[in-house]
Amino acid sequence: MDIKKSYYAVVPASVRYDSNLCANSKLLYGEITALCNEKGYCWASNQYFADLYDVSKITISRWISSLEKYGYIKVELIYKSNTKEIESRKIWIVDSNTNSNLSNRSVNENVDKPNTNNSKQSTEKYKGEIKEIIDYLNTRANCRYRYNTESTNKLIRAKLNNEFTVDDFKVVIDTKVNEWVGTEFEKYLRPYTLFGNKFEQYLNQKHPSRSFDPKHPIRQTPVTEERNNGEFFTDDNGNMITY
Repeated sequence: MDIKKSYYAVVPASVRYDSNLCANSKLLYGEITALCNEKGYCWASNQYFADLYDVSKITISRWISSLEKYGYIKVELIYKSNTKEIESRKIWIVDSNTNSNLSNRSVNENVDKPNTNNSKQSTEKYKGEIKEIIDYLNTRANCRYRYNTESTNKLIRAKLNNEFTVDDFKVVIDTKVNEWVGTEFEKYLRPYTLFGNKFEQYLNQKHPSRSFDPKHPIRQTPVTEERNNGEFFTDDNGNMITY
């Protein structure tokens, strides 16, 4: 069903500058406001948004959960009579005057200045998780990346803000260590590649179940034709690498 509307989308300063939200959550907020113009609420399904942005329904669910968590939307589930089966869903935009995340600053001040306090709080609140993830990567891939490098922090914070978990990072690390160690791609066992825009693809990659031996953190996996899946990324010089 095509329910795209030609209404304007509205993304207020409080949403744009909230460092707790990933960029795509903010984009989704704008889409929700556009769809709210007709009936006062958004009735679009996760499948609709997934098709619109070419992502999975799980990803959409994470974006919506983060918007609800920080008080920007309210989700109402409507169940079929006398059952626990969901019949439909309504998403309401929370009135900015009642949003506890907003400060008492004027609208003009919000438009011109980002909320730097939120940025500092966001940086600190994930410090423990980031250290755990990088320590795990260093152990599994036998490397020495620093957990306090800003570029690494930004990659990991963006995923954690998007409702991914520390265990999700460990799954990605294990998957690519098993696949790349002992091959020409071992040098790409690094935060920039593992935690970049292919993170969710790596997370959902099918792979055999293997146990982790702490005495032998690096496990070599032979190259097979099954790994030639057409994936690509760039090396340190910006050259495209395919395998």
